[in-house]
Amino acid sequence: MKIVKTILFLLATLTAAPIHATRPAIENGLLWYDTEGNPVQAHGGSFLQIGDTWYMIGEDRSGLWNPDVNMYSSKNLVDWKFEGKIIENGKHRYVYPDGSVGELGRNRMIERPKLLYCEKTGQYVIWCHWEASNYGASEAAVFYSDNITGPYKLHWAGRPLGIKSRDCNVFTDHDGTAWFISTTNENMDLGLFKLSDDYLSVVGHTSLFVGKRREAPAVIRVGDRYFMLSSACTGWNPNQCKLSWSDLLTSGWSELTDIGDAIAFDTQATSILTVHGSKETTYLYVGDRWMDPGLHESKTIIFPIEFDETGCNFEFIPKFELNLRTGKWKTRKK
Repeated sequence: MKIVKTILFLLATLTAAPIHATRPAIENGLLWYDTEGNPVQAHGGSFLQIGDTWYMIGEDRSGLWNPDVNMYSSKNLVDWKFEGKIIENGKHRYVYPDGSVGELGRNRMIERPKLLYCEKTGQYVIWCHWEASNYGASEAAVFYSDNITGPYKLHWAGRPLGIKSRDCNVFTDHDGTAWFISTTNENMDLGLFKLSDDYLSVVGHTSLFVGKRREAPAVIRVGDRYFMLSSACTGWNPNQCKLSWSDLLTSGWSELTDIGDAIAFDTQATSILTVHGSKETTYLYVGDRWMDPGLHESKTIIFPIEFDETGCNFEFIPKFELNLRTGKWKTRKK
């Protein structure tokens, strides 16, 4: 009888007070490992949400130079599955109009690969910095695939509209219009390049922040206003992150203002993620913590940020958990 009462008591307890499992937390400053136990290599990367799955691509710096491009997937932004090398050295070459050849792994390398999905064509598109070892090429390149995990084909390489292009990012507006953003004019300006409807070519250019020497641009739209985070050009060394805002992408950008600390919490911006939850929308800053302690061990840093009318609450969160369904997040103690 005593055993029966104990069993009934346990059943009643479980029914009345369901167990709430602790959500996996994002802890900053640690080296990420994939679900197979291997270090995650996705530096200078990009994120894309398809259904309930987040995809991340970035530079594989395990060999330091001439990086391949890796892809990972996750349901919670914590546990990352390696999907494969989607762009590899030795497998992509482009013949320029003058007959010269740019070959990945021989005289060209990739930096900052950025992933887009084109609803019009159903294709996945990657824009990136396509560069020579001496940074004299100053080019971009675009790849495409019918499947998010590849294989990806090289579509085009060169200077967009004949303009020297280096450090870069992409942005898709609410109406599906896509933009490629890169440092131009020998890193003096930012170039805002409008993409074609299929995202495979450039159809327009506007110079922004002329003479300001900005790089690592990350753009987000909050309501009817655009915000941009960017850094100064100081190589691998971090510097002050600055914010600007505008009601139009192509003009009217505000003066650059400081946010965060003087070294952006030892990061450089790579993405701003938007988590549309059932209860609230959360924005996540993603930055690279380069050379920590070496290039192949550089860390990915993520923390929630908030935007108001003309500002950004940019405060480092060491550890937090995020409910992707509701959009709510909370800090976690170590």
